[in-house]
Amino acid sequence: MTDRPEPHEEFISESIDPVPGSFQTDLMAQGLASLPGAFTWRNQRYEIVECLEHKKQTSTEGGTAVGDRYLRRQQFTVRLGTGQIAIIYVERHARPGTSRKMAKKRWFLYSITSV
Repeated sequence: MTDRPEPHEEFISESIDPVPGSFQTDLMAQGLASLPGAFTWRNQRYEIVECLEHKKQTSTEGGTAVGDRYLRRQQFTVRLGTGQIAIIYVERHARPGTSRKMAKKRWFLYSITSV
């Protein structure tokens, strides 16, 4: 019997760069952000081989009388080609006070779990 190391989740919270042309267009038809097929992080490319979970976060728009809800963020739990599990998310709009350079960064790696 071999001893397998316990999975270890590492909190990252850094921006990632989706690989252009790798997006799955099925979600875009619904007005949602599409999951990229690959991304680069710390100068390394990661392939997304499976989406395990997809969540949407909404909130009400301040000051509206009708309480309209707006999509703010989408989060994906994915399996990478390395076998690792990652949580990535996309923010629909830049946060207030964000620099122009960072405002263009919308995709983030929340955490990665080595298995």
